[in-house]
Amino acid sequence: MNGKIGGQRPRPRVALLGSFEPDDMEHFEHMFPTIWLAKNIVDLEDMVDVREIDLMIIAKGIEYIGDWLNTTHGICFSDLIDNLPGPTSNTYLEITSTAETEEYLFPDVPLPISRRRGADFNDLDSVRRWPRISLTYSQIETTKLATAKAIFNRSGIICELQTNSPLAIYFLREDTNLGVGWFPSLDKNLSAWVELLVTEWAQTDKDAFPYFRDWTESREWMVAEEEEILSKIEDLKKKKQETVNKIDKQISELSTSLATAKLNANKGRRRLITAQGPELVDEVMKALNEIGFKVMPVDDQIADNKRKREDLRLSHSGKMGEKWNAIVEVRGYARSAGKTDDLQRLGQFAKLYQKETGQFPDKLIYIVNGQLELTQPSQRQEPLAPQPDDLEVFSDSDGILIWSIDLFRALKTTEHTDYPALIESIKCAQGRWVSVDVSSPKEN
Repeated sequence: MNGKIGGQRPRPRVALLGSFEPDDMEHFEHMFPTIWLAKNIVDLEDMVDVREIDLMIIAKGIEYIGDWLNTTHGICFSDLIDNLPGPTSNTYLEITSTAETEEYLFPDVPLPISRRRGADFNDLDSVRRWPRISLTYSQIETTKLATAKAIFNRSGIICELQTNSPLAIYFLREDTNLGVGWFPSLDKNLSAWVELLVTEWAQTDKDAFPYFRDWTESREWMVAEEEEILSKIEDLKKKKQETVNKIDKQISELSTSLATAKLNANKGRRRLITAQGPELVDEVMKALNEIGFKVMPVDDQIADNKRKREDLRLSHSGKMGEKWNAIVEVRGYARSAGKTDDLQRLGQFAKLYQKETGQFPDKLIYIVNGQLELTQPSQRQEPLAPQPDDLEVFSDSDGILIWSIDLFRALKTTEHTDYPALIESIKCAQGRWVSVDVSSPKEN
């Protein structure tokens, strides 16, 4: 959606829950341009909507945070929280026991975190009674659980040696790419750990943490060559977006036109494929008119108490002025692909036509749209395909069968300049009319 968005505060936007040491608060205020500080989750909910938060930092002594960390990065220093989000959906971190030995392990971690860990934990004599962080889960697929366990097992910062249970942990959740850090026994340099994790997470979430990226990517510390290349990249990105916006607008306009064309086709030409009864007769009449035949609807000329006649009469004048006439019966069927009774009925109509006009029609044309219950036209059977003998008899009486789907195809693929050839193909056809090549139509 285009337009200006108002009311946004600078990022990262951070919620501090609980009480922090003055030095840590000073560091937070220096790191983060937008901060909300609350004593408990109820007060925090009165201050800000969770959807506006990029990071939540939870101090010691906090017991409840609701479900805020489902939608934001989180770093927790409290050992009283019931659970935190796990590496995948339906997994959780919990403190279910404490370390029983003094010995601990430093797993491999990125160098900045390793140095920070060494500064804070190298002089430890024991981790006995430190809270152990455990992975729990519910209703989770086997593959998801395996992924969660793999992430959990490689995410410890410090672990109890004998059990390898993490005593401090950080990772990115697989489903959301949001970070989780839990340091339930850490009681110093909290802000330093926060800065480390945020700098790490900024590599994958640059929108939330725009000022924590690699410092060499900042223009302030670039050389002139880098700045020149970066400017060219930014210009190209701008032009790319302008082009994308222009194309998106064109696609939107064309999509609207396509929807209108589709609606018109459904109400018009496509009725040769979808309609029966008066709608089909009407569309056949329009199609034959377009080709160049003179078409007269017969029902409009017959009184209600008179015997039913053919649906349409065609006429056409040849190059030498000779007159050509045909009668047309149009039928649509839900299940049938066409009926031989219709052919016999056309023969009766031809006799009535001869009695009325003094001459037999040049062609008897049976146009049928069958098996409408099969919504895919490609699934439908050609009319009277199982009755070739009946069609041959009909052909001997100057009758032709036109599938309305073939008529649709002919009108779609034939240029207006080829309509005379299309007319001749109908006038000269015998048996089944096929519109594959109007210059030399197939004949039975």
